[in-house]
Amino acid sequence: MGPVVKQNWKPILLLIVLAPFLAEIISGATPLPQFFLPGIFLGYVIVLYGLQVLVIREVAIRGKLGLLGLWCLGLVYGLYNEGLRAETLFYPLPAPLEEFFAYGLVGGVRVPFTVWISLWHGLFSVVTPILLVEYLFPDKARQPWLPLKATWSVAVLSVATAVAYFVFLGDEASTQPSATLAAHLGFMVVAALVLSYVAGKLPRTPRITANSDGHSFTWRRFSAGALLYVVMVIVPEVLAQAKVPWPLFVLYLAAVATVAGWAVARRRQTTREQAVVVVLGAGTAQAVLMVVAGVLIGDIMWAAACVLFTAVFITALVRIRRGERRSLPAEMGTPDVH
Repeated sequence: MGPVVKQNWKPILLLIVLAPFLAEIISGATPLPQFFLPGIFLGYVIVLYGLQVLVIREVAIRGKLGLLGLWCLGLVYGLYNEGLRAETLFYPLPAPLEEFFAYGLVGGVRVPFTVWISLWHGLFSVVTPILLVEYLFPDKARQPWLPLKATWSVAVLSVATAVAYFVFLGDEASTQPSATLAAHLGFMVVAALVLSYVAGKLPRTPRITANSDGHSFTWRRFSAGALLYVVMVIVPEVLAQAKVPWPLFVLYLAAVATVAGWAVARRRQTTREQAVVVVLGAGTAQAVLMVVAGVLIGDIMWAAACVLFTAVFITALVRIRRGERRSLPAEMGTPDVH
């Protein structure tokens, strides 16, 4: 373990565990008892979420990307997760939600689902855990946590093993002709390259300043996060169930992303606490709705887990509203201003 990793092992460990925990448990994709089984937990941390989200953060930090650039890289991560690994983007393989199974197919690609789930991963699997961890470790928030060589090594290994799995071992390889498999792989590669380029071109505003001791909570910021969840996640599910023409579905999400991006970029700067309030607003809205969903389908453990998430999110918001700071060791108490 190199000196850079030794200095940053706490935020690294928290991020690689928090990313899959937020994404899988609240959404109900993985039941809580299964999540902590060694094979599943290590797979999420090493292969599917943890290290990959860490790499995305390192790329964003070294590239000096803003929040929008980070979210755009989160869309690339969505292709990695749902395309190369889970293979949910492609018909006739199973889809997580029945309404997306045969909706908006183009060359066997579930186009509406691809756009929708990538935006979701960008917010909940990438932006949210990164902002939360950086909020807890403000002195380390704008510095790399991995050496450049380690970042490249993890990135190359993750992509290479994912492509090998997709081409040789996955369900897609066993159900699709080689030409279709190649076309789907090409689609993901081209989309990832385009998104990576766009990420570097998006506005770098708002500039995120250090945590403040003031009262950063406002209902407006919290409501903005909750509204983002509703218009980006719930409304598209309703549209998919109604089977609206899929180009309209995609145009709707493009409009949502454009408006949200404009609202973010128009601010010249924000504190990290203010950004955290927005993502906690989205997370709280998701957790509360999943409590209701868990109760309705009789999955009490899922509902209970989401109640716990809701309580944690609300507690964090109350602390921010009161202007309370996390108690940090002396060597970690200097906030970063950049």
